[in-house]
Amino acid sequence: MPATNGERDQAQAATIAAAVEANVDRLISLTQNLIGCRSDSQSLNNPEFESEALRCQDIVANWLDDLGFTVERWQQPPRYPVVAARLPGFGDGRSLAFNGHIDVVPGGDRAAWSHDPWAGEVIDSKLWGRGAADMKGGVACALMAAWVLREVDVRLAGDLWLHIDADEEVVGRSLRELLKRVPPVDAALVAEPTDLAVLPVEGGLVHLRIEIEGRESHAGNRYRSIHAGGHGASAGVNAIEKGIRLATALQDLERQWGNLRQHPLLPPGFNSIMPGMVAGGPGGGHDGQLRSISNPGTSPDYCSLEYNIWFLPGETLAGIQEEIEGYVADVCRLDPWLRVHPPRLTWKLRDIYFPPAETPVDHPFVTAVSQSLASTGVSARIEAFQAASELAWYAERGIPGVIFGPGRIAQAHGPDEYVDIEQLTSACTVMALTAAGWCGTH
Repeated sequence: MPATNGERDQAQAATIAAAVEANVDRLISLTQNLIGCRSDSQSLNNPEFESEALRCQDIVANWLDDLGFTVERWQQPPRYPVVAARLPGFGDGRSLAFNGHIDVVPGGDRAAWSHDPWAGEVIDSKLWGRGAADMKGGVACALMAAWVLREVDVRLAGDLWLHIDADEEVVGRSLRELLKRVPPVDAALVAEPTDLAVLPVEGGLVHLRIEIEGRESHAGNRYRSIHAGGHGASAGVNAIEKGIRLATALQDLERQWGNLRQHPLLPPGFNSIMPGMVAGGPGGGHDGQLRSISNPGTSPDYCSLEYNIWFLPGETLAGIQEEIEGYVADVCRLDPWLRVHPPRLTWKLRDIYFPPAETPVDHPFVTAVSQSLASTGVSARIEAFQAASELAWYAERGIPGVIFGPGRIAQAHGPDEYVDIEQLTSACTVMALTAAGWCGTH
């Protein structure tokens, strides 16, 4: 009796899993080679970033070229190398992109590490080093998944893409540019660390600056501005105190958000309005910077508040802007000074903006990833990413996707970053199975 489709799928899955297991050393070596490139994009004192990022992308590009991918490379200004690679399908199956970034945060204080952050040491069944979790481990899994598919002679019916950039940690524009250059895909898997959970949802993020104008005056005049019968604004207006008034009001709005608007996969209160930077003082200011350094003896005429704002899937930046600007305007109408001297709001501060992403949990691609994970013996956990990722830019173009990869976000960006070898193996297997299941085989 001939094998059924289900039996053939099971046999193929077993073959893929066995091939990954038999080549764990190759996967480890690849991850170590990527970690060995000191591609930290945030350090101002890392003049070698460009050459190290190029070296890392050389590893990526050469690996894919050897597998028969068509590889396109370019330099995203000012210094970020990009790789977009396509393995053409043998039929009319659905296309898939694996996404990752090869830049990392700085290694930090070497004395805080128990292991060399750039060596990729393997100790206690863990691979240690900067980027092991975030996210050179995930990139290595994607590369190795493509290698395994060729090794076991699985010919995909749809195109397989790898979208690898080098400026995610500095919120660069590489992936946005890449998605303008290449054909759209039918789904994307972003290999950020998720502890092997399947994450089809993340909130939106935007940074905001609020600048408040005051009026300078000698501190000896303060009593005239704060007591009844005094001189009011003519005796000075403390911009910092006006900023505190606005900050307190926005805390009230934040509480309203948490109580009234929630998402089933995100914790209550995730949508938040967090003040993260404050600057204030006399002598004026601009763009969040004071023009001079003085002392508290003069009533400050400038205050800047910078906010990190998370909002929910289904909400838009335009809607968030309208709501916050309206709320601030309402507060200002109740204040004689702010009514005449309204604050200045600057959105997308330093180009920080990520639209929210939400692929329905019953979407076929979410199902495909979940089933691939289940075939390894792990029940899929469907969760939300409580940070921002490049899934946002796929979602902006209407491309469904999930975040899925080895490692835990709690292990990223600190000393002694690591990824479990077992998670590397599992993630690589799931990626290969997902490509076969989603793209189909010929």
